[in-house]
Amino acid sequence: MFTIFGFTFREAFSRKILLVSIIIAAVFLGLFGAGVHFAVKDIVKSHNQMLASIIYPQLLLFGLYFGGFIVSFLSIISSAGLISSEIESGNIQAVITKPLSRCEIITGKFLGQGVFLASYAVVMFAAISSIIYYKTGMQFPGIWRAGLLFMLQPIVLMSVTMLASVLTSTIASGAMAFMLYSIAVVGGVVEQIGYLINNLYLKNGGIVSSLIMPVDSLYRKIVHIMMPANNPLSAIQQMGPFGASAEPSVWMVVYTLLYVPAFYLLSVYYFARKDI
Repeated sequence: MFTIFGFTFREAFSRKILLVSIIIAAVFLGLFGAGVHFAVKDIVKSHNQMLASIIYPQLLLFGLYFGGFIVSFLSIISSAGLISSEIESGNIQAVITKPLSRCEIITGKFLGQGVFLASYAVVMFAAISSIIYYKTGMQFPGIWRAGLLFMLQPIVLMSVTMLASVLTSTIASGAMAFMLYSIAVVGGVVEQIGYLINNLYLKNGGIVSSLIMPVDSLYRKIVHIMMPANNPLSAIQQMGPFGASAEPSVWMVVYTLLYVPAFYLLSVYYFARKDI
């Protein structure tokens, strides 16, 4: 298992998709940092502290939202072929003949890919938070909890994509994961609109989408951790699609923590019965 873990972890760094993701992340962080710099420069000139209290958190939310999108992109693309590409190329035949159970193969790949994605997510979160902190001086309550939840987002996507990779082809598994991620993103926005206009159907639609794919609910939880409701400006700071009108309950986090091992176990189950 540890051999598969090490091989999967090292292989993740040799893929071209990592280079593409790093370039995209660098461009994004460069543009984001420049935008924050000029926004802060104008706000400082205006000497409007109220405006700063509203805009600075919005900049943070913007960075975390699109930073999470880049991390999710890497998670889906790099995980789509974890199993299916090995089967399609025939390389899996050289592995399953060794004294390794199929469960160990899945576990090694799951842990190797998971550690790789978690590391990438941590770097992205730290970069966005550092840009905001050094440019605005904004303090972050609960930053460690928020960072852990940010790190959990690609793990959730990876667990789903890995199961799809066991069951279908590389292209199909990537497409399936993207569709589920799209459902989560659209559902999250719909839910925010539902709370804004007090529409029960839109609220419930968002909740259902979170149960199908809880990535967006993790982001909304991060928003409330870093911008607690006891702040009188919290409602204004969280206006727009990047905010969170209602805080996801702790049970949604518990559900997500059960969601990941459930998909891992399903991957083990179906791979053990797959005719290779």
